[in-house]
Amino acid sequence: MTKLSIITVCYNAAAHIETVFHSIGTQGFVDVEHIVIDGASSDGTLDIIDRYRDSIAYFVSEPDDGVYNAMNKGIKAATGDVLFFLNADDRLCDRRVLSDVVDIFDCYPGLELVYGDVLREVPSGLRRWTQPELPTRRELAATTICHQGMFVRRDLFERHGGFDESFSIVSDYEWLLRVMKVGVCSTYLRRDIAIIGTRGLSHTLSYKKERRRAMSRYFNVLEIFFWRTLSREIMPHILNFPGNALRFLISPTDRQAYFTKIRKKRS
Repeated sequence: MTKLSIITVCYNAAAHIETVFHSIGTQGFVDVEHIVIDGASSDGTLDIIDRYRDSIAYFVSEPDDGVYNAMNKGIKAATGDVLFFLNADDRLCDRRVLSDVVDIFDCYPGLELVYGDVLREVPSGLRRWTQPELPTRRELAATTICHQGMFVRRDLFERHGGFDESFSIVSDYEWLLRVMKVGVCSTYLRRDIAIIGTRGLSHTLSYKKERRRAMSRYFNVLEIFFWRTLSREIMPHILNFPGNALRFLISPTDRQAYFTKIRKKRS
């Protein structure tokens, strides 16, 4: 049976990390080790982790140089055949996620990467983030494969290296482009894998800048413009323009908000 290594990195995550342990603990029978890399938390996280030490195969708490430095530590500590990253504020979707994934790896030993969909927590509930069924160059330029929905054979990291720590937000995306460039035997699993929180780094404003830097390593200028900038950043605004213009004309609230924004920029 395929052995899984689940890697959780955390820092001052006392408010939500217990969810991770509950999520893993309810899974069906699989050969799994849980690796926890803590960045020297000081908010009670360590007390919570201590309650679950019997279920943790490897644990360290020490200062690190960012989330990808911590994730690389987890990769080095892992002994499983397949690695999976579950963040401190994420959880698996149901009790059969891990057993379903293991079944696929057991049936197809040549598979190197298996991935599925994730659900995002939003104010109205949960929103499905459907992953690209065929991760072509064009698809990976426009979007990505969420790492919380992705199971990777450990030898992929051994052959192609870990996460590039010069990136603070999109190193998982850069790693995906790196391995896809040389070719990976992957498959899309049409099922929900994880529910992801909104505290991740990819929700920050610096995300676009870092993503373009990563893309510049693997795509030319025209590919970046047509496959990412035009399709994902410009066209949605153009398509929404008639509705936005109409709301501006008929809604006093929208007009007031617009002029307030202008005044703030001028002041």
